[in-house]
Amino acid sequence: MKKVMLMIFTAMFVLTLSACSTGTENPKGSANGSNGGASSTGNSNAPGSEVKSGQQPTDQSTSASGQTGGLGAPSITEKKTVVFSTFFPSDYFKEAKKKYEAKHPNITIELKSIETDDTHLEENLEKFVKTTGTAMLSGQGPDLIEMDQLPSGDYVKRKMLANLGDIMDHDPDFKKEQYFTNILDGMKVNGGMYGLPIGFFIYGLVGNEDAIKKSGVTFDDSKWNWEQFITTAKAMTKGADKDHQYALGRSMPEYMTTQFVNERYAAFINQEQGTANFVSSDFTGLLQQVKTLFDENVVGTDARFPLFNTAQINSPTDYIRELRMSEFIPGGNAYTSKLYLSPNVDPQHPGGSFRTYQTIGLNERSAVKAEAWDFLKFLLSEEMQSKPDGTGFPLNKAAYAKKAQALVQKGSILSDQPIGPMKGKSFKITQQDINDLDKFLNGATYPLQFKTSKIDEIITAEAQAFFTGQKSADEVAKLIQNRVTTYLNE
Repeated sequence: MKKVMLMIFTAMFVLTLSACSTGTENPKGSANGSNGGASSTGNSNAPGSEVKSGQQPTDQSTSASGQTGGLGAPSITEKKTVVFSTFFPSDYFKEAKKKYEAKHPNITIELKSIETDDTHLEENLEKFVKTTGTAMLSGQGPDLIEMDQLPSGDYVKRKMLANLGDIMDHDPDFKKEQYFTNILDGMKVNGGMYGLPIGFFIYGLVGNEDAIKKSGVTFDDSKWNWEQFITTAKAMTKGADKDHQYALGRSMPEYMTTQFVNERYAAFINQEQGTANFVSSDFTGLLQQVKTLFDENVVGTDARFPLFNTAQINSPTDYIRELRMSEFIPGGNAYTSKLYLSPNVDPQHPGGSFRTYQTIGLNERSAVKAEAWDFLKFLLSEEMQSKPDGTGFPLNKAAYAKKAQALVQKGSILSDQPIGPMKGKSFKITQQDINDLDKFLNGATYPLQFKTSKIDEIITAEAQAFFTGQKSADEVAKLIQNRVTTYLNE
């Protein structure tokens, strides 16, 4: 419940970082400590000499692997503390801390998080965003920081995060091929990478396979664009009854426009430079594309059983449940499902969308970068990512393969619905299911901007004038460009 509500509240606080640069609040003097206002669950008083925030590391000892990411080797003798700040407490991070400290007795991982409840979520999130931004700007921020609830674009623009892509390239122990490289490449911002996710989710269209086969229409979802989708969908739904006449449903054109922008966010927003690109054929073409979807009745706001439904797939288990649930819809409406790639906005660069989960950044001004990076690598190790109860698809390929094969060997999974027609149902899983899923995992290349922000509000508000015929696409594009540019420079 907390994390569902968080998605609603995040938009209210992404503007606060800009105000932090002129604030006078002293994080060290606050009741919650000096690193993002978070409460500590680690030991910050390890005996012996330690490198603290704001100090330069003095230990030059080397490990067996030599240099780490161009940062120097993590210390194997001097006592050091890595401060890791998150909004929500995490059992995953707590277990990683315990295991890592056992392997590296001279390193303390100090976890900081916020204890909150639904009643105080909004208040505590606002405080977390503000105090973390203030601490980072003052040079007193945490060494590692979970960015999911923070305005990461502002952090990148202000050069507060280390370029992890450069660190990877200089670290002989970091083997990119062991991870989903398409996700790593998709996270780059102007060639740099400023965060690494513990997991990720993928997006696609769950199609009514029975209706698709019955229509006799064929298509290649690995290559189709929205123009081809419109033609295909109209052919499939020709002659369908009222409940099945739309290919997609439950959306309004202005919201679909915002969705499309977020699916290709980097094409319209340069996070590092803080600039916008809405006065372009890309955006005016997008507006016209959305208008056509509604004008041609491909999308309907009152669609009861559309041919396709958008889906966020969070794990192999979630994938099977998403596909099998339709087989138990009552009232004669049951059908077989299949996951398809969403049409490409850019047909020259096909690929699916993904969003990251628990993305971690490294403070550019950290005095313990080598140790922080080493712990981040441990978080992404096969040892940690093979945990069966982790959220999202693990970035580590070997860990994912273990989880997937464990499901295939199990043979079936149970529905997670506590009531209704799917309660207690068992869903079969096969190797072919996993083979199909692999295509989506390896084909996900476009990061989805999932944090609701002021930019979403601007696009939704101004795009309405185009869809109601009050303004041209060029006029709307200029209005959005001006408002977003003003926002980015506040």
